[in-house]
Amino acid sequence: MRHNNKQQKSQRRRRTSSILVAGFVSFLMMFGIHIALTLAQEPIFPVQQTKDRNLIAQISSEAGWREAAANNINTYRKGDLTVVVTDANGTPVPNADVHVAMKRHAYSFGTAIRENILLSSPDNPDGNNYRNKIVQLFNEGVIEDGLKWPKWDDLELRPRAIEAVKWLRDNNLKVRGHNLVWPSWHNSLPSLKTLYDNTLNQEGKEAADKVLRDRIITHIRDEVGYLKGQIADWDVVNEPSDNNDFLKILGDSVLVDWFNAAREADPNAVLYINENLFENNTQAELYESEIQYLLNNGAPVGGIGLQCHLFKGAISIPQFLSILDRLGKFNLPIKITEFDMLTADKQLQADVTRDFMTAVFSNPGTAGFTMWGFWDGAQWFEDAPIYYKDWSLKPSGKVYMDLVFKEWWTDVVGKTDANGEYKIRGFLGDYEVTASKDLVSKTVSTTVSRNGTKLTIGT
Repeated sequence: MRHNNKQQKSQRRRRTSSILVAGFVSFLMMFGIHIALTLAQEPIFPVQQTKDRNLIAQISSEAGWREAAANNINTYRKGDLTVVVTDANGTPVPNADVHVAMKRHAYSFGTAIRENILLSSPDNPDGNNYRNKIVQLFNEGVIEDGLKWPKWDDLELRPRAIEAVKWLRDNNLKVRGHNLVWPSWHNSLPSLKTLYDNTLNQEGKEAADKVLRDRIITHIRDEVGYLKGQIADWDVVNEPSDNNDFLKILGDSVLVDWFNAAREADPNAVLYINENLFENNTQAELYESEIQYLLNNGAPVGGIGLQCHLFKGAISIPQFLSILDRLGKFNLPIKITEFDMLTADKQLQADVTRDFMTAVFSNPGTAGFTMWGFWDGAQWFEDAPIYYKDWSLKPSGKVYMDLVFKEWWTDVVGKTDANGEYKIRGFLGDYEVTASKDLVSKTVSTTVSRNGTKLTIGT
């Protein structure tokens, strides 16, 4: 009897322990879920609470990149301009007033464009603001969705994309085409998967593969050929490392075929491969191998695109610069094609924008910086870098304005020397230069290049 009591007590203790353990595990699971949900509401950045202006440099524990960046900007983003003022006889005029006014950057500063807002009625105040800001702030635009295969293939939607491209060109913006092939089933035409599966079931893999291969090539030729001469850059392939259903079926060699088809359809467009941000050496090696494969096999790759959606945390600027240097070995222009940053901390957004733009602009291998929407009212996460939905300026928007139109902008006045010359070092781009003497003035347009520019103005 005593033995049975001991057994019962032992069993009760085991049951009690099991209940306690189960309860504790359940608590941990619920606590973990709570923490996960809390963290999911807002990306956590290292030392996010820090308000120091050198946030990213603190994170990376390296601040030396700033001085190097300033030197690179002066070296690679500026050129010498010599203005010679002469009279009607060609004699140099000393002490003449000269005003050198920059009008447009040579470097590409762009944004993704929503065609529904761009082409909205003149009675729509948001549409008017949207159009005005695009012209004021950017020299390059990319249609966000209208040129992607599913939208382009919709003949009811295609005219709007064509009209948007025309609007950008009419307003002196270069146009990037995004994108020709996003090589996965879920980013392509739904009918494409149906076509492949039906052919596979009825005729076998060889026939199905041929149908898929031919359909993609036909699409490339159709779209690039239709827009020939209107698109400055094409993203021929988008995110092949993560979206690779077609490559698994057809093999990597089809990448070369896609580039060749685009080149045949428009010999003058710059053809890009576009990938997600590679923020560590392993990922960078993967992108390098992709590019090297294309070049080794004769693909006419003309540029390297880097998407930069900063969702997971602040990055190390020195490390990112080293990756840009590695990609620079291909001697192809590198463009940041899709920049944005999702965070509720708007000062952090400003700090990251400032440092990231400075790093990119300073790297001699880069040729452009495009944000993925500039206004919260037309941005996929409603967290654009420049404007809130009510069109008030964000701290990161002020950063953009200060860098692009103040710190990296040239507008100076001076007088010619005894030889009738006025010399400056200005940011690369288009200028208007005005020379004045004795109430007579003349304005001439010119371009400042890396090789230097000499301009003679006869008054």
